[in-house]
Amino acid sequence: MPRKTVQSSVPARRQKGAPADGFVRVGPLTGLPALLRDLGCDPDPIFAGAGFNPAQFLDPDVEIPFVPASRLLARCVAATGCEHLGLLLGERVTPESQLGVAGFMLQTAPDVGTALRGLVRHLDLHDRGAVATLVTNDRSTSLGYAIHLSGVEATNQINDLAMTVVCKIMRGLCGAGWNPSAVLLSRRAPQDLAPYRRFFRAPLHFNAERSALAFPKRGLDQSVARADPVHHRRLEQEAHALHANQQTHLVGEVRKLLRKSLAIRNGGVTVIAKQLGMHERTLNRRLRAEGTTFRRELEDTRYEVARQLLADTKVPLSKVAAALDYADSTALIRAFKRWSGIPPAEWRRNHGRS
Repeated sequence: MPRKTVQSSVPARRQKGAPADGFVRVGPLTGLPALLRDLGCDPDPIFAGAGFNPAQFLDPDVEIPFVPASRLLARCVAATGCEHLGLLLGERVTPESQLGVAGFMLQTAPDVGTALRGLVRHLDLHDRGAVATLVTNDRSTSLGYAIHLSGVEATNQINDLAMTVVCKIMRGLCGAGWNPSAVLLSRRAPQDLAPYRRFFRAPLHFNAERSALAFPKRGLDQSVARADPVHHRRLEQEAHALHANQQTHLVGEVRKLLRKSLAIRNGGVTVIAKQLGMHERTLNRRLRAEGTTFRRELEDTRYEVARQLLADTKVPLSKVAAALDYADSTALIRAFKRWSGIPPAEWRRNHGRS
C-alpha cells in the first residue's frame, strides 16, 4: 500500500539533502488526541499550535515530519503537565498494526531473534528519525532506540514511547507475562515513578546513556506462537521492495549508521563503508563530492548525542565521553567547547530539562 505524506504547516527540518529522512508514520501517535482528552485538554488548539490537525492522526499510514511531531509532543507535555505522557501514549499502541510492514512481520517470524532482527533492519520504513539497535553478549541482549536527527524536542518522551512500544512488542512475542531484566531510560527520573513500575514490572535505570530493554540472551530462541514462514517471506520481500523504492541520500545514511555505531560502540569509517557496500576510499570521495567529510559527520553526530544526554540526563561527563567514544572527559570538554563555544557543564546548566 503506498504511504501517504502529510506536510505540516511547520516546515520540516530534514537533514541536509536527505529527501526521505526525518519522516515518521503516524502509527504510534494515533492515540494522542484521545489521550489529551483523557488528561483534560482540548487537542485542537495544541495540535494547531504545532501546525497539525487531529484529523491527520486518524490514519496510521500517513507520514509526518519527525521534528515538528516532536514539537507537538513537547506542547502536549506543557499543556498537560504529564511527565510520563510518552509512556501513556505507548500503552495505547498496537505494534503489529501501527508499525507498518516492520510491525506485521513481528508475529509471523519463526522466533524472537528473527523478529527483532527484522525490526532493526526495517524500522526505517516506519521511522526515519531514529535507529533501532540489538546488542547481544554472552548472556544478555538489549533492544534499544536512538534518535539521530538534530533539533528534536521532547526526546525524553520519545524515548519513553519507544521503550514502552518495545516492551509491548516483546510481550506480544513472548506472552503478556514477559518482563525485561532491566529498563534503561535516557532521561532524568520523573517525580512519579509509579506508572513506570506498573507498566515495565522491572528494575528501572534512569539517566542511562541509551534507551533500551535488557533481557536474557536465551529469549531470542523462543518460538513465536503465530509464526507463519510463508507470510513472513512475503512480508520480507515487500520490505525489501519498499527499501529499493525509498529515496535516500548518502549523508543521511551515514548519519544514521553513525548514530547506531555510537549506540552499540562499534563504528569507524571502514565499518560504515562496509555497511553501505562500498570501499572506505569510495565513501570518502562521495562525501567530499557532497560538500562534507566522514569526520565532519561524526563530529555533528557526537554533538547531537552530547546535547541529548546533557539536556535529558544527569549522566556524568565521563560517561557522556565514553558514549561518544572519547578517551576521557577532557577530550569531550575540548570538543564541546569547539562545537558550542562553552563547556558542557555550563551548557547543561542552561539547557537541562527537569
